[in-house]
Amino acid sequence: MAYPMPSGFFVCVESCPSTNNFDKFICEYEIQHDIDATLSAAADIGGSGVVESNNASKSIYLFYTGQKQCMPLIESTSFLGYCIPNLPLNDVLLSTNGTSNQSDVGSSPLTQEKDDAISNNATIINGTTAYNNASISVSVTAEKKATSRSDVFDMVMADVHTVRYVIFTFGCGVAVTLGIFFLIIIQLPGLLSLLVWSMIIAVDVGLVAAGYYTKGVSATWEASGRPGNEALALYYGSYALYGLAGVWCLVMLFLRKRILLAIACVKEASRAISAMPLMTVFPAAQVLSLFAFTVVWGIYMAYLASSGEIKASCMCPIFDQGFAGVVDAKVTPAPTPADTAMASNSLGSDSCGEGCFVYKELTYSTNTKYAGLYMIFVWFWTSQFIVAVGQLVVAVSVSKWYFSRDRSRVGNSTFVKSIFLVSRYHLGTAAFGALVIAIIKTIRAVLSYIQKRAAKSKIRLAVILLKVLQCLIWCLEKCLKFINKQAYIQTAIFSYSFCKAARTGFFLILRNALRISAVSIVSQVVLFIGKVFITVVSTVSGYYYLQIHFGDQLNSLMAPTLLIAICSYAVSEMFDEVFGMAISTILQCFVTDEEIFEPNKRYSPSSLSGTLDATQQKYDNKKNSSIGIDQ
Repeated sequence: MAYPMPSGFFVCVESCPSTNNFDKFICEYEIQHDIDATLSAAADIGGSGVVESNNASKSIYLFYTGQKQCMPLIESTSFLGYCIPNLPLNDVLLSTNGTSNQSDVGSSPLTQEKDDAISNNATIINGTTAYNNASISVSVTAEKKATSRSDVFDMVMADVHTVRYVIFTFGCGVAVTLGIFFLIIIQLPGLLSLLVWSMIIAVDVGLVAAGYYTKGVSATWEASGRPGNEALALYYGSYALYGLAGVWCLVMLFLRKRILLAIACVKEASRAISAMPLMTVFPAAQVLSLFAFTVVWGIYMAYLASSGEIKASCMCPIFDQGFAGVVDAKVTPAPTPADTAMASNSLGSDSCGEGCFVYKELTYSTNTKYAGLYMIFVWFWTSQFIVAVGQLVVAVSVSKWYFSRDRSRVGNSTFVKSIFLVSRYHLGTAAFGALVIAIIKTIRAVLSYIQKRAAKSKIRLAVILLKVLQCLIWCLEKCLKFINKQAYIQTAIFSYSFCKAARTGFFLILRNALRISAVSIVSQVVLFIGKVFITVVSTVSGYYYLQIHFGDQLNSLMAPTLLIAICSYAVSEMFDEVFGMAISTILQCFVTDEEIFEPNKRYSPSSLSGTLDATQQKYDNKKNSSIGIDQ
């Protein structure tokens, strides 16, 4: 266990102190060695009894405690391998009882001040001597307010340990509950439409307001005679903002029917998840799976990283010479003037000349480097595989909900069956899709490595080309992730293999580009609102709970509240992943329903039926006329 010193250092101990003991101390390693040597010298001169009767050892320990290099035994709680004192370090009270017995203990390696303190049985407070013959209480206080990093860290860890269950409850439990509550409230009639259209109008109003403000600033700058063309640039910029506002308005008007379809898809997705609430906690299982894999992967990487050969080199100062770089010691350094330069010569042993020092580094063979690259690829493939399985499970669950005549019978059991179905039949599809993304990510990792090497060699053209190539591959990765997502949905609906599902999904995107664009806009709005709702409400409620029930026990509410915000945001991200996949699945199920089944045999819910009839009536009429059906 690591026991904290007031200086911020930690000392290894067998176990954390279970009680307060102000007669025993733990010191930094070098200080403890000096104290032992000093007391040993004093005992040799005056005898151990004289040292003990004069309370010399406690005086020395108190002195170093004042120097923040020793610490009495304070009752502590074990947390992540650290001993967290139950009292803040600033408020530690050291109590000691002494009697006046002045005797000469002889000389010691301590400074004169410490020798005087020992010989006079002085109690040392914060590095100054005070002479007292009675019971003395010594308060070791670093400062009135903790300003050092170690003090802040100690207080933060103590606060987190005190309210750890509250952080987990509000950061995870309350956040998940709020996610389900959000799914319920957006199903209220008119509420989701109000939110979506309000955000769309707010964007347009914001662009107009920005243009108006920019034009006003331009007029002000021109009137004040501001030099340059900044006023003119703002003037044209204001009209550019007005133009963007007009384009945004026209696009939204053009997509208005498809936005209504998107709103209906979001509502049905919320109903599907509400019917299977267990789906919202499935990402937690994915996180645990990834964590378990990371532990095993990290062990293999640690062994691989330690398999290199140790190479020892000497670093020798060369005075009044330029910087020689890594060269043989006999090579004449560069003539650039400097006070000191460093040269390096490789050695097969640890022996270096006088004034030099040895540094060591691990060097790896080509096979080891390839093994490291393979491990990186394994990490990418496995992590993407876990993500793909989650997307497939959500897609299968939602598609089963959509293509069900009696949706009241769909529940958590349907979700569990979907997990079994994916595990039994579709793991190959998930593995193939993950492989595609893993290859792209590995290529990006290799390019990043080459880019760093090129930057060190200062070849600017190569660096620029590699950055451009990185951007292109990043775009390719985003496109492939989007196609993979559509492929998983097609697999969930038709049980296609990955390649056929990807091809079918790609052409489905082409046929319904405007619908998918509208759904993307609306889903992003809804997911953003949900993310803000979950994070803000969880954090604010957690803050007030901490203030009411733990306000007097914590040093600060900031750290626990920040952790609640981080945890709730992570939960909202997982919630958005499930909700976003459900929305996309509902849209593809709707399109499939529309293209395959006759109007009277379709599975579309009531909220989607009206939208389908409104947007596809002309298409249905044209389709029926082409095959000779009398309307």
